[in-house]
Amino acid sequence: MDEPFEAHVDAPAITLPGNRPIADELYDYLRHAIIRGELAEGIRVVEGDIATRANVSRTPAGQALRRLQSDGLLRASQHGLLVNELSADELSETCTVRDSLEALAARLAASTRTDLDVALLEELTERFEAAIGGDVSEIVELNHAFHDAVWDAARNSALRRFLLQTRSLIERLNSTTLSSEARQRQALDEHRAILAAIAARDADTAESVALQHFHKATAIRILSKRVRTRTNPTAG
Repeated sequence: MDEPFEAHVDAPAITLPGNRPIADELYDYLRHAIIRGELAEGIRVVEGDIATRANVSRTPAGQALRRLQSDGLLRASQHGLLVNELSADELSETCTVRDSLEALAARLAASTRTDLDVALLEELTERFEAAIGGDVSEIVELNHAFHDAVWDAARNSALRRFLLQTRSLIERLNSTTLSSEARQRQALDEHRAILAAIAARDADTAESVALQHFHKATAIRILSKRVRTRTNPTAG
């Protein structure tokens, strides 16, 4: 097994907003760093180094790292805590869980949604359409906002928590399936179908179209992961 990479104490300082508990802010910072690839797969994450970079005690640093480990973003090894690596098979298994949870969220949303929920989903769909062909990061943000709104309409905090965990794991390996304009337009049609079913309070259709939507995204992710693995066998 290769030795892990290790972040050094002379790495950039971690600046926190300072308006929430330190452990929560540090968790969010590190989680986003892992998802964006700033902390790469296999890198060793050391509690003391994180505390030094953030100019905080080791207690909140340890709390943040334990949460990341619980989320599956870090794993314990003989070398300490490492940024987790998922194989193509593990990614496929995680996506299978995520797809089913997203479908459940759409089903629940169709039963519990309010008119305000529908209005927000309509607005986000229009903004998504207007952004097609432009900045991919904006498309990704609007895509997240649409599905977050479905989660909110489902009114199930446990489901939201599990969905956030699986999203973090999946998007760390492949941040988006929406890089091409063709896929963006396809996703727009799928969002419209999800919205229509939720607005009509048709739980069966909402679940079905949401599952199809995420199955397509999963197929793209798995293909991308397998291609990267063949090109670079050390990538998983």
